[in-house]
Amino acid sequence: MSTHDFQRRQVIRTATGLALAPALGLGSAYAQSEENKVVVGTWGGDYQKLLQRIVNPQAKGLEVIYDTGNAVARMTKVRAEAKSRRGSMDVALLADLDMYELSVAGALEPIGNQQVPRKAQVFDTLLTPYSIPHIFSAMVIVYDTTKIKTPPTSFNQALDPSLKGRVGFSDIIFNFNVLFAGLANGGNTSSFDAGMKLLMKLKGNAPKVFPSNEAVAAALKSGEIWMTCMWKARALQWQKAGLPLGFVIPQEGAVPVTFEAAVPRNTRNKKAAFDYLGAMLAPQGQVEFADAMGYAPTVRDAKMSAELAARVGFTPDELKRLRALDLKELLAQKAQVLDFWNKEFKVGL
Repeated sequence: MSTHDFQRRQVIRTATGLALAPALGLGSAYAQSEENKVVVGTWGGDYQKLLQRIVNPQAKGLEVIYDTGNAVARMTKVRAEAKSRRGSMDVALLADLDMYELSVAGALEPIGNQQVPRKAQVFDTLLTPYSIPHIFSAMVIVYDTTKIKTPPTSFNQALDPSLKGRVGFSDIIFNFNVLFAGLANGGNTSSFDAGMKLLMKLKGNAPKVFPSNEAVAAALKSGEIWMTCMWKARALQWQKAGLPLGFVIPQEGAVPVTFEAAVPRNTRNKKAAFDYLGAMLAPQGQVEFADAMGYAPTVRDAKMSAELAARVGFTPDELKRLRALDLKELLAQKAQVLDFWNKEFKVGL
């Protein structure tokens, strides 16, 4: 089912960051920069590999240089360079909450159909004036079907003593983890409070925190953990790789996410940056990303097979359980939930 069936107001937007890859030699690259070069700040791992394999061929005539790292540092860099004459990044990739935060800070170029003509094909519910949506998914309970025979209906099952030491989290999506847990504790999508309370209870069950989504997959594969909360798209990707996993949207609901791309205001190569954003929205590339990584396309003219659409999309009942989020309130609590995650929840695990 298409993502436009989900009437998103504003979905929460995550935190991640960026560490400059020294092997890229970005300083010297920019010293001899040409109009066809574009520096893209992104996460590493599977996502970057797919960008290289799928988006790069669509970005005809562009030489793409990746500045790889986590999103917190990437946001810090874009914000810090906003007042400089020239920035070091042409395109920044972030989850939607982080991208919104940078837009509020005035650090991003406006993007309309004139700058990126392909934006006219984006589903209306995913449109923003400052970014383009690349891929879309939602958080689900992911579990090892060889260890957990009955599909869980609520994330409260993580508190079961039989799962002591067997529940894991990805560190880089900490705020989604907290929000997702909160729904299982009677919370809503305007506050992290309920999630923080449930996770403090869960500490007694010895959960584990891993540095990346890929590390969570490795822990599931080895049997170190049996349950996690993760994007449906990742669960599909791991299933495709042969892991014996099931996934469910819990009865209390789930949270959606859109991963977006934007252009810092002081980009050195604005035209190349906009051209790269257009390549990210190319219909064939969108379909290939859906097939390879399980994320739903964000444009109307991405023609998926019926099987692929059913696999990466959401049923009407599932869409009803995806919660639109109070972006303003969640953004105001972002520092608080980061402190909780680092200074209270993870300590001693």
